[in-house]
Amino acid sequence: MSTEKEDGAVEKLMEQGNKQIETSGDKYDEVNNLDVSDHKETAYAGMGKEELMKYANSPFWVRLRWLLFVIFWLTWFAMLFGALFIIFMTPKCFPSTKLEWYQKSPVYVVNAASLSSQNGLDEKVQYMQTLGIENVVLSSVFNNDKGEVVDFMKVNASLGNENFLKDLIVKLKSKGMKVMLKLIPNHSSTSNLFFERSVLNETMYRNYYIWNPGFSVGVHHYPINNWLSVTGKSAWTWNKERNEFYLHQFSENEADFNFRNNDIINYFENVFKLWLTTGVDGFYLDKVQYLFKDKEFKNSTDSSKRPTFNLSETTDLISKWGKLIENNSGILIVSDLETNDVSGVNMVHSSITLAPDFTGEQLLNAILLKTTTFKWPSWEWVCEKNDKPNCWKNETIDAFNIISALLPGTPFINADQKLFENNHIPNVTLFERTLKELRAMPTIEFGSFNTKLLNDTVFVFDRVMSGSESIVFAWNLSKNDTILNLNLLDEIPDEVNLSLCTRSACLLLPALKSKVNSNKINIASESAVVLSFYKP
Repeated sequence: MSTEKEDGAVEKLMEQGNKQIETSGDKYDEVNNLDVSDHKETAYAGMGKEELMKYANSPFWVRLRWLLFVIFWLTWFAMLFGALFIIFMTPKCFPSTKLEWYQKSPVYVVNAASLSSQNGLDEKVQYMQTLGIENVVLSSVFNNDKGEVVDFMKVNASLGNENFLKDLIVKLKSKGMKVMLKLIPNHSSTSNLFFERSVLNETMYRNYYIWNPGFSVGVHHYPINNWLSVTGKSAWTWNKERNEFYLHQFSENEADFNFRNNDIINYFENVFKLWLTTGVDGFYLDKVQYLFKDKEFKNSTDSSKRPTFNLSETTDLISKWGKLIENNSGILIVSDLETNDVSGVNMVHSSITLAPDFTGEQLLNAILLKTTTFKWPSWEWVCEKNDKPNCWKNETIDAFNIISALLPGTPFINADQKLFENNHIPNVTLFERTLKELRAMPTIEFGSFNTKLLNDTVFVFDRVMSGSESIVFAWNLSKNDTILNLNLLDEIPDEVNLSLCTRSACLLLPALKSKVNSNKINIASESAVVLSFYKP
């Protein structure tokens, strides 16, 4: 009985389970038959134009937009003016230097004998460096007889031997100095072995010098032409042993070489090579304008073209020598060529000769000629009557030293022959120290240059550079004190600093580094001042 009931219950449960399964299947079919596309979510389209305009025109958003607009432009202008402020207030970066070592430092020509003693050499070098000297030209180096060179390949006996000179050069260079040798290739002493053999008419040496028989009248001998030496006397001297005249453009003890002879050219090339091996940095060749003479021995005339001076062949030879020296790591400075553009030549130097009582106009014209002819000129001043020991007074010489240091260019200084005599080291004066400091200013290398003559008697020039200390130089050349108004010059401020003055000028002016009015400066007669100011 119970078994039958249980079987009926099981059957009933199975029937219910099948119904549920059928029902679930129908539901799944309904789900599968649903159209999903009818239930896709609609994208948000944002506010319409009318809604946007309603908000855009509301006072809050209008004020916010104007506020952001003003903040943007204020920030932009602040950044702009900040950048400009930094540009103008930051110290200027000066252009990279374009000058070589032989242009920066004054060229200091000193007798090698002055440095020959090793005692006190450090102090001597320090003295020169205190003056701003870094380029030393040694003169009187070669074996000579009373200053007339006997042998260009041997050292002057007063200096010892070649090893001594080499040691001197090494020591000078170790202290940061550049060392050059001064050489006059035009002539040699008549005691030179070459000349003695040329007198004997030996084949190899016959044409080492310039000989000419001239003409004779009875027992009298006369030169072939009217050429004169620098002394004003005949440039020809009769030699009885050879029975000919030899040419000398200087003293009769200095016979001119014949540079139309290739053996002489080769000889000097060997001279240059020899001394370059000692470590010298180059050569200063003086009086090269006399190297070649007219080969037809034409008479001198009143024309400017002299038959013994600056012939075209000179430039060609100098250029050849310059390239040889350059190939051996040296530089070449020469004197008194008519052109400053010679291949292989690093600098052409020429001095300015003025009368003892030169005028302001003469000084102005001489300086303008140099500054317009040479890109970076050299400065050396020679008194026309240099046979007089006191051609110019010391204050005039001081003024010339200022000009040489502050004009665009390189000063040439010939040291006193008695410098370092008995190993005495001179004291460096305040004037010399100040002049060195002024020349070291970037304005001297990079600044502009303008010059003029005020009141016909006051020579002035300025060196001006933006962002740097600038200067103005004034030299009263008259016999009377004068009150100078520098406002007549461009770019000079109303107030300037007194940087340097010559002796008489200092007596009338306040202490150095004092401020003075540029429109009313009292300058003593025949005295000079240097004034400085900052150029924004």
